[in-house]
Amino acid sequence: MLKLKTFVSVSICLAFFVCSFSGCGKNKNEQPKADVVIWHWMTDRQDAFEKLAATYLEETGVRVLFETYAPTDVYKSKISAAATANLLPDVFNPISDKKEVASYINAGYIADLSEDMEKDGWKDIFFAKALTQNTFEPGNEWNVKPGIYAVPLDVNSLMIYYNKDLFTQAGLDPENPPKTWSEFIEAGKKLRAANIQPFVSGFGEGWLIGAFAQSYQWNLFGKEGVLETIEGKIPYTDKRWIKIFKLFEEMKNAKLFASGVVTMVNKDAERSFATGKAAMAFNGSWGVNVYLSMNPTLNYSVMAPPSLPEAQFPMLMFGGEGSSLFINEKSPNKQKAIDFLKWLTQGPQQTFLAQATLNIPSNKTVADDLSPVLKIFSENIANTFESLPKIESWQVNNFININLQSVIIGERTPEEAAKEVQGEKERQQKAAK
Repeated sequence: MLKLKTFVSVSICLAFFVCSFSGCGKNKNEQPKADVVIWHWMTDRQDAFEKLAATYLEETGVRVLFETYAPTDVYKSKISAAATANLLPDVFNPISDKKEVASYINAGYIADLSEDMEKDGWKDIFFAKALTQNTFEPGNEWNVKPGIYAVPLDVNSLMIYYNKDLFTQAGLDPENPPKTWSEFIEAGKKLRAANIQPFVSGFGEGWLIGAFAQSYQWNLFGKEGVLETIEGKIPYTDKRWIKIFKLFEEMKNAKLFASGVVTMVNKDAERSFATGKAAMAFNGSWGVNVYLSMNPTLNYSVMAPPSLPEAQFPMLMFGGEGSSLFINEKSPNKQKAIDFLKWLTQGPQQTFLAQATLNIPSNKTVADDLSPVLKIFSENIANTFESLPKIESWQVNNFININLQSVIIGERTPEEAAKEVQGEKERQQKAAK
């Protein structure tokens, strides 16, 4: 009798769990069953997605349903739980780094799209960097079969926004922003002398302060040097890494940073720049849409992070692939999903998305239709980081970001910060053995 009760109890729990994903019961007003179900987190694009789905239904008779789950941590948890229960939709995105995406691929949840991308030159319509983030190269450290595993919807990059009116007010030329590090520091000093806050960014968010530092890592080390650092062949106490920490110290000493920058989330930093309380902001291309909503009359442009005179390599920036969608390898509607995403990334649909959402389309053929600032961003896609077959551990990256923050507040010297990061690198190397 006890075993029967236990079985019934477990069955009820499982039924409830399945219902939480698939829904139980029917409503007389329920929409017809979708042919392709897409789970996403992009709340600002739901209306545009629904309009495109309606057009696709008219053209093909295939019904596509976009379901939004936000914020991103809620969405990511839902994807993880659905994978565990084998209840993933036809199309999704795990919102993970390359290591975790590899685990989804190796578990059979994500389809290899390489052959489909070759058909009719599909892959040739994209910015090259749009595909690299979810392309796995031969010899990758996760043992994933080389290939393309996602369809990019848009691309992005991070640059420095600057307020033209505040530049003019400080006696700077708004049509000739700083190009070198020394010019950048001098511009910041002039802005501060004019009682204008020079620089703001959401450096309370580790990934953002890390992205700014990574530009200088690529500038000083180049691709091979970045890889050798990940492999442990170049220590973080290398003089070039100490130089990177010193850049943040120099900005602090020149009083470029906004007050509280190391605890500031990016939304607050965006608001500060949009309302004219700061002259420069390190942010992504999505900021164009954000600033429009906050202050439609804001007069601004963008510039690349200024290069270093001693650098032997090009200045590259964080960016490339933005939002992308993965196809469930186990979906019975796999081909329908591929056909829809192929249609979604063609010129007319990409133009519509770009105009409706102010994001840079992944389809390079429609880039000429962008606004002036977004066009600068799109031209900068070629100058974003290359995809690497290896990545640094999240623990070491976290130590880098925390120590960059500590340098800004004067808690550690650049040399001390570099030593802290190297110590964590060595701990992770020992743990991996």
